Amino acid sequence: MELLREIYERDLGLSGRDATSRRHGGNFWMRRAVRGIIFNTRYEVALLHRKDGNYYKLPGGGIEASETLQMAMQREARVELGSEIELTDDIGLVIEYQDERELLQFSYGYIGQIRDHEQEEDNPANEEAGATISWRSLKDAIQLLEKHEPATYEGRFIHERDLCFLKQLHR
Repeated sequence: MELLREIYERDLGLSGRDATSRRHGGNFWMRRAVRGIIFNTRYEVALLHRKDGNYYKLPGGGIEASETLQMAMQREARVELGSEIELTDDIGLVIEYQDERELLQFSYGYIGQIRDHEQEEDNPANEEAGATISWRSLKDAIQLLEKHEPATYEGRFIHERDLCFLKQLHR
């Protein structure tokens, strides 16, 4: 999978650290995750809005030990969208250096199509996890993430990462 971007705190205005300056000391965790640009039949993209942290994100999450990347993306779509999906392509890889959280995250991006057409409407399928789902055009999703200001450190990384995936597809 092609490396699309590496995101540092400095890119987000969170610190002066860059690629040559890493935090030393404690444990640094590595996390592998998947993210999906999932389309419905109207060619709209699924976005989840997290109330805690006030940010938008693409469906996806961590990869469990026995899963392939594709299996993880399909599981996350079932959990977060309440729907089965068909993966059609990959987008690329984004690496995040979250020094404050001592986390190095590898996010693998995929493109998919929702299979359950009754799940295509805006719905609260993931409200238990503190997120609501909406469907937007690719252009509207990009504009929303560009204009919206997340309230948390993590949310700022999520917006930057997911914008990278969306813009890669929009090119």
